[in-house]
Amino acid sequence: MTGEKWESDLVDVSELSLSELADLAEEQDGDSALARALRRVADDLADPDEPIAGFNSAL
Repeated sequence: MTGEKWESDLVDVSELSLSELADLAEEQDGDSALARALRRVADDLADPDEPIAGFNSAL
């Protein structure tokens, strides 16, 4: 990889919801880890459950 230049188009996603981002990720990559993570975060925000054990103490 020495000497190779990586380029990518920037896309403004600031107006999209997490669910919309998950849909786009799924369209691009199928059931990817990114799509699953976005859906999980969106679901957690819509219906919060018990906090993750140890999360607050880790802060």
